[in-house]
Amino acid sequence: MSETPLQTPEKPTVQAAFLPKIDEEGAKALACSWIESQNISSRKQQYRIGRAVMVYYPFWEFIREDGNETKITYRPACGTLMTDLQKLIRTTTPSENLPLDLTTLPATVDAAYYYPDTYGISRGERLTAVPFWLISYKIDKSVYMLKIDAETGEVLPEWHPYKESINWKKIAAAAFVPLVLISLTAVLLHPVLFILDAAVVIFLVYQSRMFSLIRVKTKEGKNGS
Repeated sequence: MSETPLQTPEKPTVQAAFLPKIDEEGAKALACSWIESQNISSRKQQYRIGRAVMVYYPFWEFIREDGNETKITYRPACGTLMTDLQKLIRTTTPSENLPLDLTTLPATVDAAYYYPDTYGISRGERLTAVPFWLISYKIDKSVYMLKIDAETGEVLPEWHPYKESINWKKIAAAAFVPLVLISLTAVLLHPVLFILDAAVVIFLVYQSRMFSLIRVKTKEGKNGS
């Protein structure tokens, strides 16, 4: 008696899509306007806009009849921590004529996941693609990302521009002068204090993250040899 092979569930396919109304140049112009509207003070003219990439996000479209009213809600079909995508609002109807170059992020969230939060009588559901422009921009040495709704033009910041990366070179330079002064003072007062000062410095360097990374790389090199 032959065994029937288990059938793997088919991946849901996109049935409709919102068509982009904003091109790349328009998206970049919106990005520039948003950046310049932020409180970046004198650094306003020091940002640089990177390349814009269009990405289609999959959303579940739920059609529910609640009393005499038909409600349409959209929920993300791919895992995302962005709160601005949790409850997408649309006043237009998606097109069933899909773009020829349509490629979406993989749908990783099943529609049933949202059933407990949907109300009314089900009148249909389908997987819908929503276009977004992803644009990177750079301020000083920090790179950030903006997501722009390609249909509505809404700007959704993913990484806020005020969070700058730590410049370890500047921190080391600022700490060098006090360290030298403390060492000279220790030598003038008593040689033992200088030895203690040197021991503290060596301990701090040894415990630093950078030195730890060096130790790990060295250990990996020894193990690999």
